[in-house]
Amino acid sequence: MNAERALGVEIILPYRTDWRDMENVLDYCKGKGADRSALEVRFGAGEGLRETLNALEQLSLIERSEAGDVRLTLLGEQLAYAPDRAQRGERLVEAIAGYPPYRAPLERAIADDLAVLDAPWVEHLWQVDMRLGQPRNRVEEARTFFFRLADEAGLGIYRRGVRGQTTRLELAGSAGATLAPFLDRLSSALPQPERSVPVDPTPAPQPQPAEAGLSLDGLAMAVPTTIAPGVSLAIQVDMTEWDMERIERFLTLIRRMNIA
Repeated sequence: MNAERALGVEIILPYRTDWRDMENVLDYCKGKGADRSALEVRFGAGEGLRETLNALEQLSLIERSEAGDVRLTLLGEQLAYAPDRAQRGERLVEAIAGYPPYRAPLERAIADDLAVLDAPWVEHLWQVDMRLGQPRNRVEEARTFFFRLADEAGLGIYRRGVRGQTTRLELAGSAGATLAPFLDRLSSALPQPERSVPVDPTPAPQPQPAEAGLSLDGLAMAVPTTIAPGVSLAIQVDMTEWDMERIERFLTLIRRMNIA
């Protein structure tokens, strides 16, 4: 799987921000949004604001114009205007589930019945399986931000690596149930493969087929027929290179198959 873009936005793993800063920007942008200059006056013009805006955009909570002006997306509005912490947390889970670099490790851990997501495993999934191609220092800080955000959403507990243990996210027992409706919705939105027509092994009475037509122009023969109720088949054969003996054998074969 190669996930280079999410919802039209180039994937740049969020880092060097936190959920409190993200909430503050969401609250500030309620209503008509905010232009970049106003945001810089309010939150400063440094790396902190830049990375906070990147995190919000990656999670599809804001949209940015070419001039840098910011407006909340529908999901961003639902999160910013959520009446209580529980509903705000639910919208945060939806944002996490909708972001491929976060959805992939969570979905795989739940499918494999893993209780812990450790840092090296997540980094390998991002850089090798998903081929995100992110700088090493960004990946190391980004997985910590991911764990902290998942903790904030109630999906698990963030554990900082100490005494030989790796930094990790210990999944909550309810994580699978919490994520399920959002993962199911995403799966159902994907294009579904076409279903093949099942073949009934029991021979069915063959209806009278349409009469085969033979065109002398190029000796192209079209044989329409009905092979099962509601299912029709047309066979077209180019006989340009055939001699008469071969054509006669083919017609005899068609008659034996009871489709001509």
